[in-house]
Amino acid sequence: MKLKINHLFLIQCLYFALSATTAYQKIVELTVPEWFIHKFENSFIAIIPFGISISFIVISFLELTIAISMVISVLNREFLIESDRVVFNFGLDLSLVLFVILFFGSFLVGDYNNGAFDFMYFIATLFIRKKIIF
Repeated sequence: MKLKINHLFLIQCLYFALSATTAYQKIVELTVPEWFIHKFENSFIAIIPFGISISFIVISFLELTIAISMVISVLNREFLIESDRVVFNFGLDLSLVLFVILFFGSFLVGDYNNGAFDFMYFIATLFIRKKIIF
């Protein structure tokens, strides 16, 4: 008997684990962490009233929404071949938006190593998004 692995299900699990973990780490404290404030305190985001807080909330909200969309996608059995994958694709699209925001923030503060990773995550997600749709 040959074992067949559902790659789409593994991708759903990966995006859930990534986004749920990072969302939880941000939301559990119920405050913007000092490291985030210090990272952006000399950028134009700090000039905008509540800009740093709003940025942190937007990132947290996107991560949470991506995690929820992956759970709903699994519950909707969107890993099956005949599925429309509407919720899964929505989660991937939100991931693309998130990675653009993270990329912009990294380059804004001169954190080019993280920016490079954000760029690679964006490209990988874009590849997955385009290849999954048949």
